[in-house]
Amino acid sequence: MRTSGRLIDRNGDVRFGVFEEPVSEINYRDYDLRSPMDRRRGRLARHFGFHQFQFLGALSETLVFGCALIDIRTVGQAFLYFYEPLTRKLTEWSFRAPLALGTHFDQRPEDGSAMFRSGDNHFAMTATAEPRQRQLWVRLAAGVEVDAVFDEQEPLIQPMWISTRAGASGFVFARKTAGARVTGTIRWDGRTLDLGEHEVFGHNDWSAGYMRRETFWNWGCLAGRLPDGRTIGMNVSCGVNETGHSENCFWVDGRLHRLGAVSFDYDRRDLMHAWSLHDSDGRLELEFTPEGSHVEKLNALLLASNFHQMFGRYRGRLVTQTGQTVDVQGLLGYAEKHYAKW
Repeated sequence: MRTSGRLIDRNGDVRFGVFEEPVSEINYRDYDLRSPMDRRRGRLARHFGFHQFQFLGALSETLVFGCALIDIRTVGQAFLYFYEPLTRKLTEWSFRAPLALGTHFDQRPEDGSAMFRSGDNHFAMTATAEPRQRQLWVRLAAGVEVDAVFDEQEPLIQPMWISTRAGASGFVFARKTAGARVTGTIRWDGRTLDLGEHEVFGHNDWSAGYMRRETFWNWGCLAGRLPDGRTIGMNVSCGVNETGHSENCFWVDGRLHRLGAVSFDYDRRDLMHAWSLHDSDGRLELEFTPEGSHVEKLNALLLASNFHQMFGRYRGRLVTQTGQTVDVQGLLGYAEKHYAKW
């Protein structure tokens, strides 16, 4: 489906579908938000009901990191973690701000920015359309510095742009890529890492909308280089963005291959056991072996979150839309279990 730029049309309705072209603005203030009983919602409901988050993650044999900025209006949040595969050492930081003070998000997926500040801890994620890149900038009071660039041009990655219904009257828009080359520098613990000297590949998730008040999802991602030199990235989920359309896909050298529904099988009592992922069309069969996890938990009556983002290795196979089998052997990636009430 093609778009005319903005997600909400002149009648206040959302354009749903998987898009072939970028969406320039998530103009949610133009949305005709209604209750499940068709009553027009007021200003406070329109403000506090709109949620937005962005995640940038990078994978390499030297370092795995993940960084998220979150605005659910009553709370703003940022987290950053570093995982070192060789030593299995995990270092992590997390910050929250009441009423999302110090949090700012543009609603422009292709060339906007997101920022979070808590005391002397600063985060910024900035996108540019020309060249097509994502930049991550972090300065923490603990002496951590991140200056990373996620390059979606070499090879040129076709993003997954998708908009789906959420509950009786909401919607979710997402823009996702995986397999972008990551360069830049990271400084922490008295060390400096030049990302350009290593094979580092990234994932980006830009999501916003009037999401379900209570929701649960699983998510999986991998990114790296195949033995024949091609780059690969994958993004799959279950429990969100599935009302009529699917975000499930993978990329080989930037070319997007769509997938059907994906199931996640795992031991919910021990998430460190192996996970199994398979799709409805027989084009995805993967096993994920966790090596560690970043956990965020919050239970504050009106708000709740039980978030487990695992990182580890995938093995199995993917099949392209043209029938070519892609063997996956030990590529690093993420798998996620998330319950949210917001």
